[in-house]
Amino acid sequence: MHSLTLRGRTSSASRLLALLILITAILATVAPTSAKPDKPASQHPHQIVSSDGYIPPTNMSGVIASADGMYSLGGQGTGEQATGSARTVSDENIPPAPQGDQVGIQSVIGTDSRYQITATTTFPYSAIAKITSSIGGCTGWFINANTVVTAGHCVHNGSWATNVLVYPGRNGSSTPYGSCGATRLFAVSGWTSSRSPEYDYAAIKLNCTVGNQTGFFGIRYSTTSLNGQPSYISGYPGDKPSGTQWRADDSIRSTATRRLYYANDTYGGHSGSPVWNNEAGCSTCGIAIHAYGVGSNGYNGGTRITQEVFNNLTTWKNS
Repeated sequence: MHSLTLRGRTSSASRLLALLILITAILATVAPTSAKPDKPASQHPHQIVSSDGYIPPTNMSGVIASADGMYSLGGQGTGEQATGSARTVSDENIPPAPQGDQVGIQSVIGTDSRYQITATTTFPYSAIAKITSSIGGCTGWFINANTVVTAGHCVHNGSWATNVLVYPGRNGSSTPYGSCGATRLFAVSGWTSSRSPEYDYAAIKLNCTVGNQTGFFGIRYSTTSLNGQPSYISGYPGDKPSGTQWRADDSIRSTATRRLYYANDTYGGHSGSPVWNNEAGCSTCGIAIHAYGVGSNGYNGGTRITQEVFNNLTTWKNS
């Protein structure tokens, strides 16, 4: 009797042990104890970053397809200057113009061909702005009522710029449209994390809608070479009288994947200026953001508006 009971208990224990071994084997196959958590994916260089952490959803409203890319149209604005908006300012306490990898005297190629723009309340010069901040003096250009495009190194040089002020159509000490402050700064991780010249572009969201008065540029990207197309640049160089706007005309000499090169004369302070033309049905449309002086190929250069740049600029202006 006792022998039968003992054998029964031993048999039950054996079956239970076998079942536990089987379950353990199954669990080891499904979820190995040596498994490690996945590594985070690398951030894309065109990933949007902002001064306050806000990342806007993609918004491509207002774009028009072309045979070789896309564009969005600008507008001339009302030209109206708000009563009491014009005043005089001084740049005595503004730091020198920020620098990319190559900005300086070499940006004037041969004979200086720049000429001063004094009719700064006439479009498109009214839509080009002098920018001052804790980083230094730069140039920017409106792409809608409250969004100004500029170079990445004008808003982020290791940390975000502070005390950002934008003076549309500034002419010396005269500011015919007054000034606007920044509510948010946008750039991309390829600039803020890696400081790559190929991703040196940014935008400033303003606390005003003065672009309705000054007018604003269209923007355009093309998948084909832009060699030979006109290139116009106007901005606020640091080697000229403070706050004066200067323009230079040339043509695209070389088209790279993410940059355009030209012989327009520029100088520190021109960073962020529009590189524009009137091609492909898009009148007064930016095709690059000026950012760098003479490089190894002997030309000045800017960040080309590629599809990725176009998408970000469009999203920023629609945010």
